[in-house]
Amino acid sequence: MCLDLVDVQRFRIDESVGFSWVLYDPPQFTHFDGLLQVDLCAERFGAGRPASAEEVFEGSQLVFAAAGGTWSALQPWAR
Repeated sequence: MCLDLVDVQRFRIDESVGFSWVLYDPPQFTHFDGLLQVDLCAERFGAGRPASAEEVFEGSQLVFAAAGGTWSALQPWAR
């Protein structure tokens, strides 16, 4: 996954001892307080959506807030 963020103003990355990050779901993008929140652990919301920026940050282990951004799938590495 390629994540390009513009003007990151807040982020949260919790340490992960003993395992590596695996993304099972695509990132969840929300807008609160004029910022884009990119939650890479959005599966905790299920079909629902967070109600505020604080809700995004309180429950996520890997989240960024930025003025803007995009994401795309990377091409497989050539062997």
